[in-house]
Amino acid sequence: MRAPDLAYATVAELSVLVRAKKVSPVELTRDCLKRAASLDSSLHAWVTMMEESALDEARRAEKEIASGKIRGPLHGIPYGAKDLVSTRGVRTTWGAKPYETQVFDRDAAVVRKLREAGAILIGKLAMIELAGGLGYTKGDASLTGAARNPWDTARWTCGSSSGAGAAVGSGMIPFAIGSETWGSILCPSSFCGISGLRPTFGRVSRDGAMALSWTLDKLGPMTRSAADCETVLRAIAGHDPGDPYSADEPKGPVSDIDAARRSKVGYLSLDFTKMGNPSVQRAFHRALVDLSRAGVVAEEVKIPDLPFEAVTGVILNSEVSTAFEELERDGRVTQLATPTARLSFVSSRAVRGADLVKAERIRTLCQRAMAELFERYDAILYPSEMHTAFGAEEDFSQIAWADPGGAAGNLCGLPALSVPCGFGDDGLPAGLAVLAGAFDEAKAVAIGRLYQRITDWHERRPPLPLAS
Repeated sequence: MRAPDLAYATVAELSVLVRAKKVSPVELTRDCLKRAASLDSSLHAWVTMMEESALDEARRAEKEIASGKIRGPLHGIPYGAKDLVSTRGVRTTWGAKPYETQVFDRDAAVVRKLREAGAILIGKLAMIELAGGLGYTKGDASLTGAARNPWDTARWTCGSSSGAGAAVGSGMIPFAIGSETWGSILCPSSFCGISGLRPTFGRVSRDGAMALSWTLDKLGPMTRSAADCETVLRAIAGHDPGDPYSADEPKGPVSDIDAARRSKVGYLSLDFTKMGNPSVQRAFHRALVDLSRAGVVAEEVKIPDLPFEAVTGVILNSEVSTAFEELERDGRVTQLATPTARLSFVSSRAVRGADLVKAERIRTLCQRAMAELFERYDAILYPSEMHTAFGAEEDFSQIAWADPGGAAGNLCGLPALSVPCGFGDDGLPAGLAVLAGAFDEAKAVAIGRLYQRITDWHERRPPLPLAS
């Protein structure tokens, strides 16, 4: 199997080839670096490439595998990390001009765990500045400009894990580590036609990752398939004393497709006449039909009538302004690409202490209500986004941007998976979101794996050339 044919291979497929010594980790890494160099001038997915250290890690992996020491399914597999994850001796810019030369003296926990698993970090991926924490309305709110969508380079990838969506979607790397506070894994996964998993809050340590919102931030995998998401998650999950919010929760069993065929799910019925793209609605409805034919019992359901979005907004604004208050004090906020970033501090100061306390108390009510919902359903299904990808230069503040389950899922710290489920009339990918109960990632992944067994949307490829 020649290297160019591997551009869109899954982690599972590559792992088999690497362990059988049919594919060399060194050549695989070189191919990823070559493809990134060839395509990035049009996609803007990367901030910093780590060619020298990546090839060193690849040679080490190759020697270990040759000697029979197999670390696991990620051994010898290249990946990229969103540039809010610290890497020792390599700049970590947080996607923002004020931090363009920032270098840490240690690796983030997720980088350490992936190195222990034998994965090979080839570079740091572009992102919206400060993960969008101080607000933004255009895709170019980034140190490296707007990341371009591999399905149409005039379109954006979505944020804030913008580079991860472009890099995995274009076949530069088999998987990436992204982050989500409110939509930043699921949206680029949907827009770029890949699979992305937002884990339960606390499932993955954030030690060494930029803090946007201490009680909302989550790190997770963006890959080619639901199964790959699970493989990466199991490598990076677990309690870590470096992150006091990380949970001491067992990883549990792997996903079970047979159990997914017997699952009962709820689905959200959404009004696409007021917002969204009707062709995305059609793709979502086809996905429901496909899953029903596979045995899944689906019935219409509504998210509990609670102020999820308002409460998430209060908590997010309060925590973000605290996380970046030094930028306002020293004036560096004016260096950000978003002209209105300074106003975020003004609006956050309008939130009183009493408002935050009330929001946290209502969050508890929201979590209880969602837990009760998942006593009746194995998962909740909805379109990951009600739109396909926006124009790269478009001001999306003028768009009725709809993220149906984002506020409820993120406020309550629940896991969700996005998998490709077809295309809009514009030829751009649409995504199916599978929301599960706390620490029930395996249920979401099982439904995603079942869906990808009976459909081939995740195998479709964007109209990009192989690396020359």
